[in-house]
Amino acid sequence: MLTVLRIVHVMSAMVWVGGTIVLVFVGVPAIRKLEGEARATAMKALGRRWRPLGWSAMGVAILSGLWLTELHGGFNSAALSTDFDKTVIVKSVLVVFLVIGALIHDYILGPRLQREMRAQEPQAPTTRRRLIIVGWFNFSLTIAIPILGVIVLGYLD
Repeated sequence: MLTVLRIVHVMSAMVWVGGTIVLVFVGVPAIRKLEGEARATAMKALGRRWRPLGWSAMGVAILSGLWLTELHGGFNSAALSTDFDKTVIVKSVLVVFLVIGALIHDYILGPRLQREMRAQEPQAPTTRRRLIIVGWFNFSLTIAIPILGVIVLGYLD
């Protein structure tokens, strides 16, 4: 059971991380070359197709990670008593920041930028900068969290 749960956790994290890397370095740059309505339509389609897969993968990774933490006694010991506990806590806090950042990116700033660009509002460049900052913050967390996962595994040996 433990092996299956680890496989599910790693596979869901692979979908999230791999998909994010493809979006950041392939999808979004290709769409940026488009202009006007074609760009807006392509970006919206990319987001709508990725969200169910990405959010599902993230959800499975979070749930399986919590379950794995429980199976390894992470919730039974005193907080911060071992390096395992400390690393799991840091990883968990980063996951919370990632979820909040992804929600802001996908459901607040992204739709706001689309509306502002369509209406040619003057604040669109400011919203775009905020979206880029949040996006790179999320990307950084998306890379850091699996690294912490590997560190956590080292404590289990």
